[in-house]
Amino acid sequence: MMNLRTRSKKIYLFVWFLFAFLCTVSFAGIGDWTTYTNMNYINEVLLKGDQLWCATTGGVAILDINEGTFTKLTNVNGLGGNQLYSLATDSAGSFWLGAQNGTLTKHTPEENSWRVYNFFDRDGSRLRIKDIAADGEQLWIATEVGVSLFLIYKHEGEIKETYRRLGEHLQGGEEVKCVHLVGERIWVGTSAGVATANKNDPYLLNYLRWTSFTKESSPSLENDSILSITDVNGAIIVGTANGVFKFNSFDSTWQSLGLENRIIKDLKYFDQKLYAATNTGIYVYEHPGWTSLPNSGLLTSYFNSMTVDEVGTFWVGTAGKGVSAHDDSGWQNYLIDGPPANRFMDMEIDDEGNLWCAHEMYGASLLDGTGWVSLSSIPEIDKHWIEAVEQDNQGNIWFSSWGGGQMRYDRDTTWIRYTEQNSPLKGVLGAPWYVVVNDIAVDERGNRWFPNWEALDSTRVVCLPAQKDTSWVIFYEREGIRSLLMQRVFAKEGHLYICFRNWGLLDYNYNWTLENKEDDRVIHYSSQEHHLSDDAVWCVSVDKDGDLWVGTSSGLDKFDPDFERFRTVPLPDPLGPKVNDIAVDERNNKWIATSNGLGMINGKGEFVGVFTTFNSKICANNVLRLKIDKKTGDVWVGTDNGLSRFESGIGAPAENLSQVIPFPNPFIIQDGTEILTFDRLPYPAKVRIFTVAGELIKEIKSGNQWNGRNQAGELVASGVYLFHVQNPSRKSAVGKIAVIRE
Repeated sequence: MMNLRTRSKKIYLFVWFLFAFLCTVSFAGIGDWTTYTNMNYINEVLLKGDQLWCATTGGVAILDINEGTFTKLTNVNGLGGNQLYSLATDSAGSFWLGAQNGTLTKHTPEENSWRVYNFFDRDGSRLRIKDIAADGEQLWIATEVGVSLFLIYKHEGEIKETYRRLGEHLQGGEEVKCVHLVGERIWVGTSAGVATANKNDPYLLNYLRWTSFTKESSPSLENDSILSITDVNGAIIVGTANGVFKFNSFDSTWQSLGLENRIIKDLKYFDQKLYAATNTGIYVYEHPGWTSLPNSGLLTSYFNSMTVDEVGTFWVGTAGKGVSAHDDSGWQNYLIDGPPANRFMDMEIDDEGNLWCAHEMYGASLLDGTGWVSLSSIPEIDKHWIEAVEQDNQGNIWFSSWGGGQMRYDRDTTWIRYTEQNSPLKGVLGAPWYVVVNDIAVDERGNRWFPNWEALDSTRVVCLPAQKDTSWVIFYEREGIRSLLMQRVFAKEGHLYICFRNWGLLDYNYNWTLENKEDDRVIHYSSQEHHLSDDAVWCVSVDKDGDLWVGTSSGLDKFDPDFERFRTVPLPDPLGPKVNDIAVDERNNKWIATSNGLGMINGKGEFVGVFTTFNSKICANNVLRLKIDKKTGDVWVGTDNGLSRFESGIGAPAENLSQVIPFPNPFIIQDGTEILTFDRLPYPAKVRIFTVAGELIKEIKSGNQWNGRNQAGELVASGVYLFHVQNPSRKSAVGKIAVIRE
């Protein structure tokens, strides 16, 4: 008798050859995340060999100083957070990176290993890690409430103690911005002064073991917002928000070294000279005064951090313009490719698959097949806060702005900006030229809708009919749109839904007759009369079943038409409370963007996914806007600190049901947790699974997945099964599934 292993192998080979000729489909990448961030704002630089490591607001950028090329590392690679403040290396060669979200990441490049530690305050909130000083087998960590002593190897890394009050002249809890070690002493720069202590003192939790200096206790320290500390042969030098000061140890006084009216972001002592990186450039101190390096050739002179290599080249991390290097030939600039900013207010995918993005004060951008393109060079975009972007049915790209009116990009490369001078749009009271349009909606017929925020007259919404460049239709306050503060608009099936900052939701039924307002109907929904969770409404959407979903400052609501009221949909922890956006995919899943993560509700109304930075590779928790690519199923997630792309695998529904493909196929079941997905299954088509003898095994009335179990909840046996797909119009198709039990 053949043994079980041999029999299983023969079944597998039989099934494989049976199905190999049917189709070749790759589903690799489903469930994967990609992060896109701006890395040109650099908070700290560190030179290691021929690599310049940069801690940026979008992750780590590593510059090969010989080749001039960058390598990027983000949360997808293993970082605990992308918005980095600090960077250090320990004696073992590991890198330590401190982030805004309270994570300390240890990275050992030789092993490609990552480990993330979390820093919490007493109330459970996360602590920003502002600076790191390596000290043998321990680290001194600067946070917004004090300085912590971190033991690298004890229990694979742990905080020993946190020192909150640093001397009698500091009240305790001040933000610590920098740490510097000199011999046996630790020096700490805070938002309210300087403190020092013997780093080996076992009683540092006692604030009296620290000596502190503030502007009040030491008048010669004229500014006590300490941003940087170094030493010159043991003599302490501090950089402040207004100049450089030297500590006189013989009488514990401070002496001004100049650079008043400059923000001193970094100090370095090299080759018998003191260097200062400031908001106006690099300065060199040689007694008795400072000289500056020339700024000619720089993209910006606002520097955050600096270092010097062995041949005397200065490498500087800038505030928004990447890396700059200075040698005898002058300055050379290195920009890091990426979006122009990390705040993504809106996204749109055009017919060619290009991604257009709105970045508020940072303008707009385009991600095409070659990379990122900033649109700041476009006069119609430059210097305007771009709030939203949308494509109309003619392929034109529209941008709305805060103060600059409405912009249109025709695919023949023509740009037009609509203001109070060439359109019915109106400016705000007292500034008629300041035209605010903070959203765009395009209905199914191609009509373009623009909410005119705080228009100086009674104008509320302006509509440009489909296929027209003129013949605007204006909707006034007298049409029932009473509030000036319109945040978002959404158009669906002849209805315009208007979200208000403090007046709930308006359903304006225009009945597809723009010019004829006689048949218009208006319904105003509020928290008091219709049980909205809040009158501050941020988004609205209608799903494939016609259900109305609303996001407010206090949560998620769904309209109950039987009782003409809204019912709150509880958000699973830690989502919410604010709901910023709602997007519906081709399977009628609702993707919910909140102020603390992303959620997904399936077609049955169940939350089946919660994504945060602590359980997924989403780039940030404050999700501002969503865009779903209907062709690929990719979910684009715009946050306040970068853009994420999630490969959901829910692509465009099959036009022919025979194109519905089950995967993985063969379906190998090992522990009963495996899932088979029917790719491109249209909503709300149903799937029934049969044995080859025609016995019904499972009926899937909602959803596009099968867990390998029959109607009784039992796992099915190995073998070949038939699936039958049928849509509401009674069209159907049949296919095969191979199941292998291991």
